[in-house]
Amino acid sequence: MADQLDELRRAVDASDDELVRLLGERAAVVRQIGALKATAASPSYSPDRERAILDRVTALNPGPLSAAHIRDIFREIISACRSLEEPERVVFLGPAYTFSHEAARAHFGRSASYLPADSFREVFAHVEREDAAYGLVPVENSTSGTIGETLDLFSEHEVSICGEVVVPISHNLIATSIEDTYETVFSHAQALHQCRDWLARQLPGTTRHEVASTSEAAQRAHAQPGTAAIGTVAAAEAYGLTVVRRHIQDIAANRTRFYVLARRPASRTGQDRTALLVSIRDRVGALHDMLGTLRGHEVNLSFIQSRPSRTKPGDYLFFLELTGHPDDPNVERALAELARTSMLARVLGAWPVSPAPA
Repeated sequence: MADQLDELRRAVDASDDELVRLLGERAAVVRQIGALKATAASPSYSPDRERAILDRVTALNPGPLSAAHIRDIFREIISACRSLEEPERVVFLGPAYTFSHEAARAHFGRSASYLPADSFREVFAHVEREDAAYGLVPVENSTSGTIGETLDLFSEHEVSICGEVVVPISHNLIATSIEDTYETVFSHAQALHQCRDWLARQLPGTTRHEVASTSEAAQRAHAQPGTAAIGTVAAAEAYGLTVVRRHIQDIAANRTRFYVLARRPASRTGQDRTALLVSIRDRVGALHDMLGTLRGHEVNLSFIQSRPSRTKPGDYLFFLELTGHPDDPNVERALAELARTSMLARVLGAWPVSPAPA
């Protein structure tokens, strides 16, 4: 058995040696690409190209690693190689170790440079001013619904959606030690709401205390023994807490979808989604006609949400997501007709559709 182990370990070492050599070769080529992009003033992050790479290597995967494993590994490889040019600055709703931070790292990898913001408005402003190359904002949660504030800010800022990230939201009970009960459980109001049935069953006598973020909740639990927090595993690791119970959310399939903001949309990949901001005239049948335009050009509507225009009582803006890219002929024709028949029809962005999380 010892001889077999030694032989297998030598095989692993040989594979590692080859991996390091190939990673070095890849990084050298990426540096050359980065130099060409710098000459042309092109961004180092290309959502369509990254999507193509991840799709290609996933299709090549023979196992036993899962498709999710391959994507995670290559996302970090891409992130590390991209950082050789200059780490992309990514702004997200802070503080660190929240779900927004986790979503940003899941998309851009750990080698990007991350900037926490105090509000959604600040995320938009950083991207608009180009203080950050990219921003991340939540747009909808499978339990709580659409985040209206995110949609409203598109009417105030000139930014584009260039990507999306869909992440499972796993709430965890974290504390300095494992106890039968805790005096107080800290967390963000939404996290407490999404775990309320579990808390009622498992910790019925515990006081629930709302704080500004799950990260702050972890800090409070660290500072006050005998209390606990609902937060991420990353927050537990950062603040020296124990994960007492994992996945305590009441609805197991709880997911949040985030928009990736940039100054320009992504190029066409063939598996895309386009977002629009539309304002229609206040008349009978106007919404029906708008939807008829999309149907007439065989454009699939995957998301629609109305928001008050905030300029005139009774006026509404409509946020739409369409299957396809503005460069697709049928989408291009539909957009041209909407521009003629609507008061406003602004493309908010286009991006490769995110694969569903495992």
